[in-house]
Amino acid sequence: MTEDYKLFVKRIGLVGVSQTYNNMKGLILLPLFTKNLSASDYGIWALILVTISVLQPFILLALQDAILRFLAPQEKEKIVQGVITVVIVVFVTGTIISIFLFFLSDFAAITILKEPSASYLIRIVIPFIILDSVNTIILSSFRVFGLIKYYATVLIGKTSLEIGLLVFFILSGFGLIGAILSLTITALVFLIIMLLLIFSYAGFAKPDFLLIKPYLLFSLPLIPITLAQFVIEISDRYVVGFFMGAEKVGIYSAAYGIGVIPLVLSSYLVYMLKPTIYALYDNGMVNKARMYLSYSWKYLLMLSIPSAFGLTILARPLLLSMTTSKYISDGVYVIPFVVIGIVFWGMEQIFAVSLLIFKRRKIFIIAFIIGALTNFLLNILLVPLYGIVAAAVTTLIAYIILTIIIGYSSRHYFPFNLNFRFITKCILAATGMSLCIWIFNPDNILGIVIAIIIGIIIYFCLLLLQRGFTRQELRTIFELFKLKKLFEKMEGLFDKIKK
Repeated sequence: MTEDYKLFVKRIGLVGVSQTYNNMKGLILLPLFTKNLSASDYGIWALILVTISVLQPFILLALQDAILRFLAPQEKEKIVQGVITVVIVVFVTGTIISIFLFFLSDFAAITILKEPSASYLIRIVIPFIILDSVNTIILSSFRVFGLIKYYATVLIGKTSLEIGLLVFFILSGFGLIGAILSLTITALVFLIIMLLLIFSYAGFAKPDFLLIKPYLLFSLPLIPITLAQFVIEISDRYVVGFFMGAEKVGIYSAAYGIGVIPLVLSSYLVYMLKPTIYALYDNGMVNKARMYLSYSWKYLLMLSIPSAFGLTILARPLLLSMTTSKYISDGVYVIPFVVIGIVFWGMEQIFAVSLLIFKRRKIFIIAFIIGALTNFLLNILLVPLYGIVAAAVTTLIAYIILTIIIGYSSRHYFPFNLNFRFITKCILAATGMSLCIWIFNPDNILGIVIAIIIGIIIYFCLLLLQRGFTRQELRTIFELFKLKKLFEKMEGLFDKIKK
C-alpha cells in the first residue's frame, strides 16, 4: 500500500467508528422502542422516518452530490462559498415543501400512517425535516474540506445526544412526541456547532447563486435515481402498512433494522471514497484511483460477508434479546434476506463510484427504475399472499438487479480488480465461523457478544490460514493499529518456523 492509501485507510477507520456508532443507533434504541411502545406505535414511528426520507430528495435536489463532485478539488474559500449557497437553496426548498406537508398532514395521516389522529405528529416533525436537510449538506462539506476528525467528533456527539434524549423522553412517558422532539433538539444544537466549525476553519463567504446552475445540471438527473432508491428501500413498509397495518410494519422494521447492519460498512467506506476518487481522477492519477477502488472492494466484502453469515445465524437470539415475542415468528426469516440484499447494495455502491467519475447518470436512472418497478410490483403481488417475508425477498431481488446492471456498466467504463479468489476465501472462512456460532448457540445478550467475539477470531484465523492477505497488507493493518512491534515479532517467529 502507498502512504496515501494508508492515510485513506486511517480516515476510513476514523469515519468508521463514528458512522458505525451512528448507524447502530437504530439497533441500540430498538429495545427502547419495542419494549416501551406497542408494535403499532413503533410501526407509525418507522413510517414517519420513512416519509421524511421520501421528502428529502425533493428538498436536497441531490445537491449534496453536486458539492462533492464540483468542490472537492477547490480551495477552501471556494468550498465555503459553494456550501453556503447550497445551504440557502436547501433551506428555501425545505420550507416550501414543509408548508405543503403541514396542510396535507391529515391526508398523510390517513393514507400513509393509517392513523387519522397521528396528523399532529406530522406537523411537529416539520422543523426536524428542514434542519436535517441542512445538516446533510453541511456534513457533506466536511467530506470536501477533509475535516474528518471534526466530522467524527460531531457525529459521535450528535448520536450520543440523540440517544440520550430519546431514552429520557420515551422512559418519561412522552411517547412519539418526545421521540420527535429529541430529533429536533439534537438537529438544532449540532447545526449551530457545525456552522461554527466550518466558519472558524474556512471563514464566511457571500453566496453566489450563479453556482447553482451547473450544480443543478449535475444533480437534478440524480433525483429520479434517489427516488427509485427509496422505492427499493422503503416502499415495502408502505405496502406492508397498506395491506397488513402498522403493527406488521413495526415487526418488519425491527427485523429490517437488524438486517441492515452491514450497511454501516459500505456507508462509511463510500463516504470517504467518493471525494477521494473524484479528486484523484480529476488530477490525472487514474491508476491510483483504480487501486483505491480495488482495495475498497476487497475490504468491504471482507467485512460484509461474515456479517451476513453471522446475522443469519444470530437472527433468533438477537430478536429474542432486543424485542418481545411478537416480533420473532416472521422476523427470523426477514433478517437473512435483508442482510444478503445489503451485501449486494454495498457492492453496487463501489461500482457506482467508478461510474459517477464519468457522470453516466442515464445508466443509474435505467438501473434504479428497473429495480424500483420490480420491487414495487412484486411487493403488491406477493405481500398480500406471503406477508412481510415476501417484502424482504423482493428487496433482495431489486438489489441483485441493481448490482448486475451497474456492475456490468462499471466494468465497461472503469474496470478494477474484483479479487474473486479473495471473495471465495471470505465465504469459506465465514462458513466455518457460522458453524462455530451455531454450535455455541447463544440465547442472551452476553452469549451473543461472546459468540461475535469468537466468530471474529475464527473468521480471521481461517482467512489467514488461506493466505487471504499479503505480508505487506498485514504489516499495514498492524501499523494502523499501532501494533508494528507485535507484527515484527510475529513475522520473525513465522520466518523461524518456515526455516
